[in-house]
Amino acid sequence: MFARQNVGSIVGTAIAVAAVGLSTPGIAAADATSEEFLRNVAADGVHFGPEAAVIQRAQVVCLAFSASRSPTTVYPKLLNTLQPFSPDQAALFIADAVQAYCPPYAGLLVS
Repeated sequence: MFARQNVGSIVGTAIAVAAVGLSTPGIAAADATSEEFLRNVAADGVHFGPEAAVIQRAQVVCLAFSASRSPTTVYPKLLNTLQPFSPDQAALFIADAVQAYCPPYAGLLVS
């Protein structure tokens, strides 16, 4: 099972968002999943603009993994496109996104 506390493994695995070159999905409606995701992101101290943009970026994480992007390509893209994320914040954001929107990819995040 995926654990959000496993940040060291996540960072060590070098996960990332392949947002560049991917079309972004529509913004999700505020539902229980999105509300929980936003609470987790806030609890992790990751602040990235308006809620709709945060949800959309999380969905891009899932699109990257569904497009067979590897964690090693997704993580640097997130850092490069969402400054001023620290490496730990980027890892937590990706972990929260996967946990909320695409849990089948959680196995990619643990080494």
